[in-house]
Amino acid sequence: MDRFLIGAEWMIAGFMHIKPPRWTKEYDKMEVRDLVQRIEDDVKELLARAYPTYTEEWEQKFAPNQWREFPITYEGRLRTVVHESVAESLCPGLMQRIRSPSKSESKRALAEYQRLVEQLVAHEPKFAASGLAFLARTATGYLAHLFVKRPALIKEIARTRSSWPVNLGLRIKVVKGKPVPEVTGLAFARNYLTELELNSRGEFPSAHGRGSPFSWAADELYTKMLLLKDDPHRHVWFPKVTPWAKRLFALTVPMTKRNSADWWTVAKVYLYERWNKAQKEFKPLIKHLGFKYPIKLSSKTPYESNIKSRVIDNGLKDAFIALARPDL
Repeated sequence: MDRFLIGAEWMIAGFMHIKPPRWTKEYDKMEVRDLVQRIEDDVKELLARAYPTYTEEWEQKFAPNQWREFPITYEGRLRTVVHESVAESLCPGLMQRIRSPSKSESKRALAEYQRLVEQLVAHEPKFAASGLAFLARTATGYLAHLFVKRPALIKEIARTRSSWPVNLGLRIKVVKGKPVPEVTGLAFARNYLTELELNSRGEFPSAHGRGSPFSWAADELYTKMLLLKDDPHRHVWFPKVTPWAKRLFALTVPMTKRNSADWWTVAKVYLYERWNKAQKEFKPLIKHLGFKYPIKLSSKTPYESNIKSRVIDNGLKDAFIALARPDL
């Protein structure tokens, strides 16, 4: 945020940005998926800094025994251990002074570190949340500008989405001498979403209101399959087109009651592969069914295949098929 009005004349004249794509060596070697992954990771880091106590709150609620054994907090870790990277980010050269052979200088530097850490703990969540809001508002504005400049491109994407970000506002309007809050931008939002033809093809599901872990997992699975399938060049996600990819590409969109069995056949292959390679990804579903994780076999569940079948062939299958749209 230390830049202001860069390229303002261009933007006021109607241009969205002044930097061509792949303009630097760093970006020249990055694919879109690399950019998306990096941005997603950075946004999650902002979220973590805005809510730094979430992990310990979760552990206290869902893993109390582990919490009692290892009660480590983010703030406590910063206060009790001097982290060189944190110290240098707070004050360049501070770590060198902490390591000074002079005890008095080292002591003063440690005191300065503790003071700066207290400021960090107190103010960083606000800065992180503010940055997250700034990025969300900016990205939402970019999408609106893209729709003006490249409507066909944005429409093609929006038609398959069940929701779309729009910037709204709030102002105070005086009615009969009393202040009344009024949402601004509603008319724009209605016209914008209508012109986008939002959800007119309804390919991507919406998980709003679905509380079951299996429903959330099925929603993510179907969305992932659609993203993999929506690859115009067939090489962005699949450098080499596998037999499974061919079957995925052959599926018709959207998934309906008529073709849902074909979709599930392809999805099942992927799920079985993930179970064998990364069973931990299924941990929430395994625990939701009442089993312990890591899986512990007993007289009631003597075979791991029984749990695998209940998770994938029963729970996930039912939730996945439920996403299918009615046949027209």
